[in-house]
Amino acid sequence: MNRVREEAGVLELAMTVKLAAAAIAAAWIIAIIARRMTEPLFVLWAIFCTGFVSVMLIDVFDGALGPVRPLLAVASCATCSVFWLVSRALFRPAAAMGWLALVIVAGVFIPTIFDQAALVTGAGRVLGDGFVATTSDRLDGMQAFFTSLALALAFREGLIGWSTRLPAAERKMRLLFLSTFGTGVGFCLVLFDHGRLTLISPGVTAAIQSACAIAIIASMSVILRHRIRHPLAAAQARSAEPSAEDRALGQRVIGLVEAGAYLDPDLKVAELARRLHERDYKVSRAVTTALGASNFNRFINRYRIRHAKAILRDPAFSNRSILDIALESGFASLGPFNRSFREETGLTPREYRRAGTKGEARSSPLATP
Repeated sequence: MNRVREEAGVLELAMTVKLAAAAIAAAWIIAIIARRMTEPLFVLWAIFCTGFVSVMLIDVFDGALGPVRPLLAVASCATCSVFWLVSRALFRPAAAMGWLALVIVAGVFIPTIFDQAALVTGAGRVLGDGFVATTSDRLDGMQAFFTSLALALAFREGLIGWSTRLPAAERKMRLLFLSTFGTGVGFCLVLFDHGRLTLISPGVTAAIQSACAIAIIASMSVILRHRIRHPLAAAQARSAEPSAEDRALGQRVIGLVEAGAYLDPDLKVAELARRLHERDYKVSRAVTTALGASNFNRFINRYRIRHAKAILRDPAFSNRSILDIALESGFASLGPFNRSFREETGLTPREYRRAGTKGEARSSPLATP
């Protein structure tokens, strides 16, 4: 009796930990959307977090999800398949999306889509239960292959570019990634096979799985916060020698941006590339290597901040609100404007305006007592 109670207690604790991990992932999704973090790394991370939340909800509330469960099952495929793309964007931001990525993502998603569609539509009655079962088994084998490939590639990304010349903080971040990810995958996939191993109790299995889940989401949160503060593209831009093509494209980018493109609050690298009739990754590479910016958004924001500073210094616009200046300078809202301005100048827009006014007052003859 005591053992049964202990088992139930362990299961309950494991479910609580999984819900906590899901809450962290959900918080990331909300933050990425609210802050309009459109860099590929954070878009991919938001997709992964959506799949992660789906997995946790299925594990905790499986029988009570009703018609939502098939959708969550499909969304859960975004964990293994997309995590490789997250790790690649984390360590190799300039890598282009190729056919291999599309094949792997499709290879992970298609079997689950087939299974859930067959379950919802009752395809066995039309196509025959034997055909559906056989097809499902074959697709499951394909899914296992692509899942393993994606996870192996994700681990490999942490090793690519490893060097003792890397900054100590970067090496520590990679070690954290490799150790946490390797341990989590080793336990949850290799040893426990998503909970289907029966050699140990369900409570212990669930406890280890929940520990791996919270460790992976927490460590990735630390890693991503590090990458926000220390963009890898900046280091690459300093070390990589731009090609003649990059330099030429960089000058075309400058010409288009200085013509006023930066005033468009919805300007993204894809839109700029479209106007230049170039591929996205080439524009991104030119911005980081030839123009020395850490990423596209910071490059564009430099022009926006310069525009805003000119308005803030001009006495003719002293009655203009900070929000109006932000919008006129190409920012979509006040929050990103304040953050970018402070990062660029060390002052808030209001402080910058006040400092400029005082400087003018000190230099004016009318200010002399």
